[in-house]
Amino acid sequence: MSIQRVTKLISVVAFVFISLLAVGVANAGDIKKNNQELMIEVNASGCASSVNLISPVDNCEGSEFAGNCGKNGKDCVCMRDQKFVSWMISADTRFELKFKGTSPFKDNCKFKSGNNKKIQCKIEAGDGNYDYDVIVESCPNQVYDPRIIVKA
Repeated sequence: MSIQRVTKLISVVAFVFISLLAVGVANAGDIKKNNQELMIEVNASGCASSVNLISPVDNCEGSEFAGNCGKNGKDCVCMRDQKFVSWMISADTRFELKFKGTSPFKDNCKFKSGNNKKIQCKIEAGDGNYDYDVIVESCPNQVYDPRIIVKA
């Protein structure tokens, strides 16, 4: 092989390697694209005490939000557009969600659990932080305020 061909081959290999590395770095901080399940924990007095991620995969992991959201943080979940988030409750009581300002869901999402004690909604929103209150039927005077972080 001539020196020119070896040099050209090295250049091509280096370009491919750098391109793949750049793509990996660009995606390293992104929120993952999974549906997420949350458990509303209820304390002995019947009030919400936390909202924890119970999904096996944490969408926040590897993102800029990993330190304070998802499994490493309390009361926060990372979501992508067109994915589902589900809430369940640890006690035999109903609950309701009330968003403070804008909701990341379409109007057809029901924010009251009813007798099945579960709410599931599809994210249909752009980037943003969406704060909401959890109101448990067994403790209606105390609200709990978790957050959803959406990256479209």
